[in-house]
Amino acid sequence: MKKEFTEIVGGTEIRYVLDEATGTYLPDWELPKQRELGRYGRMRAEFLKGNHKGLYQAMLIKGTLNEHCAKVEDTAYERLDRMVKAMAKADGLNEEMKNTDSLHRVGMMNNYRNCAEEIIFDEIIYG
Repeated sequence: MKKEFTEIVGGTEIRYVLDEATGTYLPDWELPKQRELGRYGRMRAEFLKGNHKGLYQAMLIKGTLNEHCAKVEDTAYERLDRMVKAMAKADGLNEEMKNTDSLHRVGMMNNYRNCAEEIIFDEIIYG
C-alpha cells in the first residue's frame, strides 16, 4: 500500500498521507501558526460558539477565529488599561498613595478594574 499520493482538486494540488493507526489517507495540511489566547480571547470564542454558532463555524473553517479573538483580546486589554488610568486620574489617585494609603489605593484600583471589565464585557466581548 502506498504511503502517500497527490490529487488535484479544483486546480489545487493536495497531498495525502497514510495514517497507519487508522489505515486511512489524510490530507497533509499544515495549519497556520496560531497565537495562544488569553482570558478575553477565550471568552470571546466561547461566546461565539454558544450564541453565534454559524459565525463561529464559518470563522473556524476559514481559519480566522483565532485572529479575530486575538484582536478582541488586544482591544479589551488596551481599553481596560486606558479606562483604569482615566478613573484613577479622575479620582485623584496617584503613585504617592502607594506609600501613604496603600490599602485605599489598592481597593480603589480593584474597583476601577472591575467596573472597566463590566463595560468591556458588555461592549467588546459579548457585544
